[in-house]
Amino acid sequence: MSQLSRPITTVSEINPAWRDYNGHVNYAAYAMAADPAIDAVYADAGLDWHYRKSCNRSDYVIESRFFYLREIRSGKHIEVHARLVDFDRKRTHIYCEIRDPDNDWLSAVAHIISLHVDSALARSVEFEDFALERFAEMKAQHALLPQVDIFDGTVVLKRRIG
Repeated sequence: MSQLSRPITTVSEINPAWRDYNGHVNYAAYAMAADPAIDAVYADAGLDWHYRKSCNRSDYVIESRFFYLREIRSGKHIEVHARLVDFDRKRTHIYCEIRDPDNDWLSAVAHIISLHVDSALARSVEFEDFALERFAEMKAQHALLPQVDIFDGTVVLKRRIG
């Protein structure tokens, strides 16, 4: 089984500061847990730390949408399964399933739209050809994975005219 035929999975330890006064994992912690999974998608496309440092490029989240399904009260970890839903020459749409691995349930899903940016110029730039090729492979494989019904299709990359 190819690595691309599975979602990219990361596990984050729950920081005690992530819990609110009710003992739940705070809603902002879901974004903190999703962030390493998003980085892992980029790294799998060759846009890893070395690339970012040497090219002075990064990816900025420009839109995020979370659907909270079930709270995480106990446990020590949050597991995130990320997949590439779509991309264009400058942007990606990554879908994350955020799971409570201790209770084996889906806690939230997230849709993240990011923009590729040249940090020195503070402006968007196109992805390198090698990354676009890898994104195409990844998107095709990830499209075959089962998806939770909560995905409603309202978070999409709008195609620009011209």
